[in-house]
Amino acid sequence: MKLDWLLYGVALAVGTMVTVNWRDRSMAPPAPPPPSASEISLLASFSPFAQGSIISLPSGQGVATQIDYTGTAFSVSQSGEWIIARDSIRNCAHPFLNIGGNLGVPFKIRKSAGHENYEIAVTSGGTRPLPLADPAALKVGQRAFMPGFPRGEVGEATGRFIGRTTLSKSKRFESNESVLAWAESGHTHELKGSLNQLIGGPAVNTASQVVGITLRHNPRRGRIYTSTPETLHALANPASRRPDYDREETITRRNYGTVSDTFRREYRVAQVGCLRT
Repeated sequence: MKLDWLLYGVALAVGTMVTVNWRDRSMAPPAPPPPSASEISLLASFSPFAQGSIISLPSGQGVATQIDYTGTAFSVSQSGEWIIARDSIRNCAHPFLNIGGNLGVPFKIRKSAGHENYEIAVTSGGTRPLPLADPAALKVGQRAFMPGFPRGEVGEATGRFIGRTTLSKSKRFESNESVLAWAESGHTHELKGSLNQLIGGPAVNTASQVVGITLRHNPRRGRIYTSTPETLHALANPASRRPDYDREETITRRNYGTVSDTFRREYRVAQVGCLRT
């Protein structure tokens, strides 16, 4: 009997420690300021995209064209292939990647059969892709980091893996999908409300390897949902890619804001926008 109570006490203590640990709030520092006018002039010259593909985005009062920033994309091929969420370009005739300031790169869409909630964006020129994690390495409690452009601004979030669930078909999803659920445990400082414009961005582990594609944020429940690693691998076609694993940074809850800034600065993570006339 005493042994039973001792084992019960140990199990309770371990459960309590895990619960408390999952509730940590690992906040990233505020996002850096937008580029200055002089920095903007250099972006086109030093970007990995073909010079002829870069456009100047309309700005100022009285402009007939409306710009909506709708999500996040990340590179899966040096040749210019990006994973995006279909919902981020819904009803958009002129989608583009924002590469900083008032510059953009239009992209074409390649459908991915059997994966109705995603598209492959194709640009003229590309950048070093993010490596993919081994699906078998996914463990309950592990941390992931979601860099991107929540609420149309530079930012990121982090969460701990809870388990698998299903997102039902809705106005945002073409079909039911098996997904990963993460307990939100931090985000960019002073960033409030929904983080749904992280949609389409990567969820990366501590080795900077992508474990899923960010799909939805539920702030009331404190949940972030991503694709499964199996869906990611089917879309990214890892057999055709040779990522440079040796150059990837280790991400922690203390530096994930800085590493996320590096992903964006190197155009490995980009903002998805839409020109509407």
